[in-house]
Amino acid sequence: MTEALKYTPGPWAWFGNASSNYVYLATVHGGRRYVMDFTRWGMRGAQPRFQPRERGGMIDAKDLLQFEVGDRSIVGLEDAKKDGSVYRYDIRGINCADAWLIAAAPELLEALKAEEQADRADERYEAMCASPDCDDNKAIDEVGAFALELRTKARELRKAAIAKAEGGPA
Repeated sequence: MTEALKYTPGPWAWFGNASSNYVYLATVHGGRRYVMDFTRWGMRGAQPRFQPRERGGMIDAKDLLQFEVGDRSIVGLEDAKKDGSVYRYDIRGINCADAWLIAAAPELLEALKAEEQADRADERYEAMCASPDCDDNKAIDEVGAFALELRTKARELRKAAIAKAEGGPA
């Protein structure tokens, strides 16, 4: 695994106990390493907790929050309250690779679907090229161009999704 990939390697699964009202996301290997669980936060809600690889132990999301306004390097509610530049506590993210990966899941799925569609178009193009019955070069060229367009779109989607999953610009 490269250094850039800091999120917890899968596979992941949800676990817990309904009798104790507890649910968490963890690996299915390696001693069931926690990825995310939830804990009470005041009287109204709950917050997820994460286990950043570089810190160890489950960390409340409030200690990993990033904010919309003020110094964008501030992480955590306590530090935000100490910093005068953060005057509103609207959240822009959670500073944890697993949280970035979870947030990127829809984009990653779209990238996979686009790659699958491009693969099908490539297969159609190759079949047309190999067919002794096809003498319509214009149709072959159009299918080839369409396949190339899909491949380019899939590559762009994949690049953006990976950047988001690694904490880069969304």
